[in-house]
Amino acid sequence: MFVKNRNEQPVLFTEPKILKEARNCLVHENIEIVTSGDRFMKYFVKNSASDEVLIKTIKEMTSDLNIPTYTLIKILNILEYKKIIYRRNGIIGLWRN
Repeated sequence: MFVKNRNEQPVLFTEPKILKEARNCLVHENIEIVTSGDRFMKYFVKNSASDEVLIKTIKEMTSDLNIPTYTLIKILNILEYKKIIYRRNGIIGLWRN
């Protein structure tokens, strides 16, 4: 999967790197958050568009992932605070450095 960096050059999306960064952000949480966070990031990678943007509601994601709403919101808040993802008007995107 390709995305463009700031210079508009295609860059190969590195799934293992993103998953590792997300795991590192959630490592100090309880096991439910860690496992659900891992499932969410794999879901994000699988279902996001080519520009690494996911357009799904919280309700759709909790149904697809079969996790409680409060768990997903906590995961999203942590990943957003750590600048792994961003959320804007129902869109979840991946931060690029």
